[in-house]
Amino acid sequence: MSKQLNKKQVPSISQKWKALFNKEEEKRWMEKDEDILPFCLKQAIEEVALIVLIDSSGRIIYISDELLTRLDYLWKDISGSHYINLIDTSLMKKSYTKNLDDVFHAGKKSTIETVHRKKDGTSVIFETTFFPLPQSKSYHDQLFLILHQDMTLLNKAEEMINELVTLDLATGLRNRKQFDQDLAKYVRKTESSTQKIAILFLDLDRFKFYNDTLGHVTGDKLIEAISKELKLFENSDVSVYRYDGDEFTILINESGADNVSVELAKTILNRFLKPFIVRENELFITASIGIARCPETGTTASQLVQQAEAAMHYAKERGKGDYQLYFPSLKTHHTEKLIIETRLREALGGASFTLSYQPQIDLKSKQVVGVEALIRWEDNVLGNVSPVEFIPVAEETGLIVQIGDWVLQEACQQAKVWYDQGCRLRIGVNISPIQFQRPDFVEKVKAILQQTGLPPKFLDLEITENDLLYNRDECYKTLKCLKESGIKISIDDFGTGYSSLSYLRRFPIDTLKIDKSFIKDVIQNINDQAIVTSIIQLAHNMNMRVIAEGVETSDMMVFLNDRECDEMQGFLYSMPLKKGDVVPFITDNRP
Repeated sequence: MSKQLNKKQVPSISQKWKALFNKEEEKRWMEKDEDILPFCLKQAIEEVALIVLIDSSGRIIYISDELLTRLDYLWKDISGSHYINLIDTSLMKKSYTKNLDDVFHAGKKSTIETVHRKKDGTSVIFETTFFPLPQSKSYHDQLFLILHQDMTLLNKAEEMINELVTLDLATGLRNRKQFDQDLAKYVRKTESSTQKIAILFLDLDRFKFYNDTLGHVTGDKLIEAISKELKLFENSDVSVYRYDGDEFTILINESGADNVSVELAKTILNRFLKPFIVRENELFITASIGIARCPETGTTASQLVQQAEAAMHYAKERGKGDYQLYFPSLKTHHTEKLIIETRLREALGGASFTLSYQPQIDLKSKQVVGVEALIRWEDNVLGNVSPVEFIPVAEETGLIVQIGDWVLQEACQQAKVWYDQGCRLRIGVNISPIQFQRPDFVEKVKAILQQTGLPPKFLDLEITENDLLYNRDECYKTLKCLKESGIKISIDDFGTGYSSLSYLRRFPIDTLKIDKSFIKDVIQNINDQAIVTSIIQLAHNMNMRVIAEGVETSDMMVFLNDRECDEMQGFLYSMPLKKGDVVPFITDNRP
């Protein structure tokens, strides 16, 4: 503040401000004590404020020292020049450029963002506010006071933030968000030009194995090493992105030459023939690549991604470590599962599920003593879909819980109808492992029994032996609660699991159901004969009943009867029946 206000390269702001007043006002101003505008305040304005004073034509009348310093100019460099000469309109948004043209005619306060050229050619960004000053009698021309706020650092910070948002921090590659933006931009260009683009969708084969066996830290380091190698393939026409987890996408401009994407895929796969060095260890891993092209196979971003991913899954199903171009008739297990999942979700809200009932025959009394409820699905689009196809998809997606609840409700309700008609049938319902392990399973079963009015002893819940392998204490509690309620428990597909027979003596089980794979060749195969005989004896020694599934010939029936199997079910006696055919079958037929 000690700097003296002597001759400067630019007129002082107090001098220029005085010129705005008429003679009488100027006289009154000059008669006043200069201290009315303290010296320190004047100096602060001179040295700190980024101020320009222009006339209506845009000619610079005054510019503050600080703004001159910021732009690296001297007063003599810009004295009398037009303010617009300091602005680089080519770097400004069109809307801002238009506003700049209009601001001098607006006659009111306006704020826009401007890009100013420094003397050395570099740029600085300002938030610029134009204030029209009141016209005085002595100075009839319209004057504008322009204030500037330096936005350069703020804009750089925003750019850095935007870069971080579109950057995968673990690998340094651009992320999925940036890929989506870039792909959308390229697709728009192809609509109005002859440009061609291609997408490579790359997925690491057996990465989960490395992650699970060597640990997540090693898995992350492997991803990082692979990312560095993929980044080496980048150039002006090739961009690499980390799409998700162990998936990468590559965007290619194919306008210059054909088959660039195929050649690049081959080159990348050749690189995967060599090991990746991770924590001083050599790790070998392969990759599967799917390729989609625009506009050849797809014309939208979502189409191209879906096609490239489908082609990648096709490459995996053919043996992994290869690439595959997408073609319209290409079908994979992955796409089929996706279609089934979509249709399953639709089916949950409709009436496309039904139950069929397969009779279970007591071999001693030759009477139907029970039925097994079997779900059937007839979809409007897919037609009849086998449970072998849709049950695994339902379990994988968690939809099996809703489907299982519906089956249990429907089966109990139908069994109660037969019960009221005097047909006392035990009804077997298959329970999914996911459904069985839910903490609310027991309460849900009890609620359904109470709601339908079916006595608990007529409900037989069928679970697989693999269900009992995990969380054995919880399984025991669940089975104990069900048994205490009077519900029957059966082990379905017995003999096909990996369980220890020790669970048979611990868990409260009523029935073993011999899997049909053992019954199919039981007449010709002595090993199957030994297994079936052993299961029947084991069950009886532990006070359990035995049901044989898949009985299709009288020879099978005789074999089972000789070994005192309790019950059987299969096509020899009946195909699965519709609910309306069960009572007539029992009434009109005697096995």
